[in-house]
Amino acid sequence: MTFWLLNGNMFDVHSGEFHYEVNLKICDGFIEKVGGHPNSDEKTVDCKGMYLTPGLMDMHTHMVWDGTSNNPAQTMINEGSYVAMIRALYNSQLSVRQGVTTVRDVGCCDDVTIHLNKAMRMGLAKGCDIIPCGSSIMGTFGHVPAIGRIADSEDELIRAVRQVKTLLTEAGEPCQWIKVMATGGAAGPEEVGPSMYSVSQLKAIVEEAHRLHMKVCAHALSKEGIINCIEAGIDSIEHGSEISMEYLLKMKEKGLAYVPTLSVYRILSESEGILPANTVRKSKKVHENQKATFKQAYELGVMIALGTDAGSMNFGEHPSVAREMSDMYNLGMRSSDVIKSATINCAKVLGIEKIKGSLEEGKIADIVILNKNPLDDISAFAKDIISVYKDGKKIV
Repeated sequence: MTFWLLNGNMFDVHSGEFHYEVNLKICDGFIEKVGGHPNSDEKTVDCKGMYLTPGLMDMHTHMVWDGTSNNPAQTMINEGSYVAMIRALYNSQLSVRQGVTTVRDVGCCDDVTIHLNKAMRMGLAKGCDIIPCGSSIMGTFGHVPAIGRIADSEDELIRAVRQVKTLLTEAGEPCQWIKVMATGGAAGPEEVGPSMYSVSQLKAIVEEAHRLHMKVCAHALSKEGIINCIEAGIDSIEHGSEISMEYLLKMKEKGLAYVPTLSVYRILSESEGILPANTVRKSKKVHENQKATFKQAYELGVMIALGTDAGSMNFGEHPSVAREMSDMYNLGMRSSDVIKSATINCAKVLGIEKIKGSLEEGKIADIVILNKNPLDDISAFAKDIISVYKDGKKIV
């Protein structure tokens, strides 16, 4: 199918500005041409006065979780894996309708999002694209064991990496990631402070994954765990609440990404009387550290990619991207950089920037159309989306 989006104001991820009155030719799900004019017999959609951005991305989601629950992990256990897969599909459909066209799922029960994404690529179901990590790799007594595969020794860790590799390859997954729980978490009974794995163990994970052409992301909240992850060369640091200047510079030097997930810990820290007191207490400390780390990482030019922890307790329905964008802006990130963090930065970190993340010729036509300029008001992504195109097809 071929059609044109005419007269739209198109966001340029390279300049961080909008180009006005631009025509886009969409053909068979891809952006075939930027500029030019349609033939008299070609279908057109007038976007005059509207603002076009690439489809949004979320680097940190749990698609099997119901964020309206105060204990989504237990809800998942009670419902079982089959319902969890359907819930993940439902959440992917909620996400795409609000402009989130690609997510990375960083932990699920029984690797169900790997199988779901395969079914979606086969055309058996529709929703946002999912980059699945499968079940997280974690040590005994690690963070949220309901979504994990346990591995303690170096041999067990290498075996776990290969298990995920096998599943991703058999499913035909072109973008292959694994997730490791490198520290405890706020939403569990365990301590946040200790690093769950030594530097040598984390290096074993990274070396094996990279050898197999995979990337690694790590849940890392505490200073000890984050330092170990950075020394080991983990590709993206998730949450990262307590990172010193020295190690932010190391992240920049090594090309490691920072996925801050600001809004979830803000909301957890504000959930007194709703969530367990221990969770709220730990979240308050994480949130305060995150604010300082985020500002410093941004000033230093560390690669920041948007992630939300969508599905987490008391966090609300999927998606959570618009909320995260507002929190990033409120902490001093320019609106243009917020949009980049949710589009091209995510694509670069994922390794799919040749096909996604910007509105350029040859890229997949994932497009969000708004009736207000998000550079003037970043909350436009929460309330002013008019249409969403996924693979060149109109979703809303």
